[in-house]
Amino acid sequence: MGDGTGPVDLTGQDSIWVCTCMQSEMWPYCDGAHHSFGGAGPEEVKLDPQKTYKICQCYRTKTRPFCDGTHLK
Repeated sequence: MGDGTGPVDLTGQDSIWVCTCMQSEMWPYCDGAHHSFGGAGPEEVKLDPQKTYKICQCYRTKTRPFCDGTHLK
């Protein structure tokens, strides 16, 4: 994980589980916090393990879980 402001690079994964309840301490990744938050669960995002993805950490992206550069504005 990075410092929480800019994106982190992710390579070699075929999928990730993304938080949809915004309660995760590891956002955008699910950490199970939804168990105490109204039953909202994670969403699986399929990836190409040959590609590198920029994963958002600032919560403001419109292309969750991918960085769209919003943290720079």
